Amino acid sequence: MHKITTQAVIKSVELLSNNVYQVLLQPEESVEFQAGQYLEIGVTDTIWAPFSIACAPGSQQLELHIQYLPGRETSELLQKQLKDGGELTLCLASGECVLPEQEQPLLLVAAGTGFAQMKSLLEEAFKRNWQAPLTLYWGARNVEGLYALPQALAWEKQHSNFQLFTCVDLADADWKGRNASLTESLAMDFIEGDSAAQVKGFISGSPAVVYAVEDLMMSRGMPAKALLSDAHAYAPRNYD
Repeated sequence: MHKITTQAVIKSVELLSNNVYQVLLQPEESVEFQAGQYLEIGVTDTIWAPFSIACAPGSQQLELHIQYLPGRETSELLQKQLKDGGELTLCLASGECVLPEQEQPLLLVAAGTGFAQMKSLLEEAFKRNWQAPLTLYWGARNVEGLYALPQALAWEKQHSNFQLFTCVDLADADWKGRNASLTESLAMDFIEGDSAAQVKGFISGSPAVVYAVEDLMMSRGMPAKALLSDAHAYAPRNYD
């Protein structure tokens, strides 16, 4: 399928943790997207790398959170493009993970850089003056993987309807959050067999994480795909 593309100037590349970069891009023309959608970067003529847009619509620049994965061809090629500066070729925007029109309680679950998608959704909800409860579970392998923790904590102070749960697999003695996986952390709060029956929201992470969380929540009464995820499109599974 032919992709409709646009060019964007790399305005800044800032290291947020040992291997996650905040990348700000200035498209050459105005672009439209919905909070929660993703764009694709043309790494070569045939390789396209998808990244969630980490800002709300209307932002002056496009924000991405890009994890550098040494030894992986696509990541190495993209890393070189970012270091060289100049322009990137973009295709945008795609994805069905967008805010509902009507306010409702939402559960947002993010693994690692899946936070980028949740950041876009939450910033848009805050712009709308969303009053219904918004709950974010953010998990990472270690504390450094929670690369934007100060921002997430600031949201909790600024918005009374927002609640944050952070969890890491490998925690040191100073860690004040949960020493647990995302699935384990959710299991602590959704205990009864029907406790997730009314849950709606979003989940972003690898297919393994997405479906592990989905299995747990479905065992607590959640309907299939009540947590929307891009993984449902690019790594679908049979629900029969």
